[in-house]
Amino acid sequence: MTTHEVESYVRQATREIQDEYKRLYARAAEDPGTAGDEGEENWADLLRRWLPASVHVVTKGRLLCADGSTSRQLDVIVLSESYPLGLLNKKMYLASEVLAVFECKLTLKKAHVEETVKRAAALKRLLHARHDQDIVYGLVSHSHSWSSNDVAISKISEQLRESDTQHVQHPNEALDVTCVADLDAWISYCMPPLGEGEEEFSSGYMASAPVPESGQYIDCDPPPVGRMISCIYRRLASRDKRFMGIHLYFMRVGLTGSMMHENPRMWSRSELAQVRKSLRSYW
Repeated sequence: MTTHEVESYVRQATREIQDEYKRLYARAAEDPGTAGDEGEENWADLLRRWLPASVHVVTKGRLLCADGSTSRQLDVIVLSESYPLGLLNKKMYLASEVLAVFECKLTLKKAHVEETVKRAAALKRLLHARHDQDIVYGLVSHSHSWSSNDVAISKISEQLRESDTQHVQHPNEALDVTCVADLDAWISYCMPPLGEGEEEFSSGYMASAPVPESGQYIDCDPPPVGRMISCIYRRLASRDKRFMGIHLYFMRVGLTGSMMHENPRMWSRSELAQVRKSLRSYW
C-alpha cells in the first residue's frame, strides 16, 4: 500500500525531533537548563507547523483565571485565535483562551508520568471550576530512559494506569496524550455504556497495537507524532466544529492508526454525577 503524503510529512517531523534529541542530549549534562529550553522550542515549533496558523503557540508561562488564581508554570501553551496580540508577550496567559498545554521532557522517566498526570488533573479541575472549560493536556518527550522499547511501553502504560487511579477524579481530568517521539503515543479515552441496561463508563489510555507478525511495538505506523496531532484535533473538534474537517481528514488517512486498550477504569453514572455534571465521550 502506498504511504499517504501526510504520513510522510509526519515521519519527517518525527525524524527532526529525534535528530534534535541527539544534539541536545550531547550537551544536556553541561547545561541542562538550555537543553531543556531548546527541547521545549522543538515541540512548540512542531505545533506551530501542524496546528492552524490562526492559533498562538507560546512557551514558558502561567495561566491566569478571572478570579486571579493561577496555574504553575507550563512549558508550551496553545492560545485561541482571539487572544489579544498586546498580551502575547505577557507570561500570565488568560485562562479562558487556552486550548492546550504541554509539558516537555528530553528523556522521559517514570516519575515524570505520575507528576504530569497529577498536574493535569489539578489544572483541569481548576479551569472547570473557574471557567467551565476543558483543555487538551499533553506530555511530550524526545526519548525515554528505559533499557528497551518493549520495557518502556509496559512501564509507561502501567504508570499511566496507576497514576490515573490515584489522581484523576473524573475521566475529563485525564492526561489527554503522552507522546514519546521515538517510541509511541498514549491517548486517553472515555466510552459510554455500550450495551442495553449497562450503567458503567470506561476510561483509560490506548497505545499502539503490536505488529501482528512479530508481536512487537517497534516502528509504530503511523509514528507517535502523527497520533499526537490526530488526538489534538479530535479533542479540539469536540469543542469547536471548525476543527472537525481536518480531524476527519487525518482520521481517514490513518494518522490515528490501530490502537488497543487494556484494564479500563470503570465509572458508575452516580459516581460521575457527584463529581461533575458534564462528560465528554472520546473514541
